[in-house]
Amino acid sequence: MPLNDRKVIGIILEECGNVPDRCPGYQAELRDVIAEIITWERQHQVQRGDIQQKVSGKLNATARMVARASRGGDAGQGDRR
Repeated sequence: MPLNDRKVIGIILEECGNVPDRCPGYQAELRDVIAEIITWERQHQVQRGDIQQKVSGKLNATARMVARASRGGDAGQGDRR
């Protein structure tokens, strides 16, 4: 991975720690989602394909997890795709 990419990823992950917890486990889930999206994007650069649907699905699943947790439901690990 190029040095510039590592720096950008490092900054993004560091900033995740500054995001207020909206529910228990939110920051960890956010880091996992970002890591997964970055992985998809790197694969997309090589394989070329449509990742928009995957990213949208992942973001929607995370939003549902936060909504459930903010209503007092179980945050769990979100809906994995």
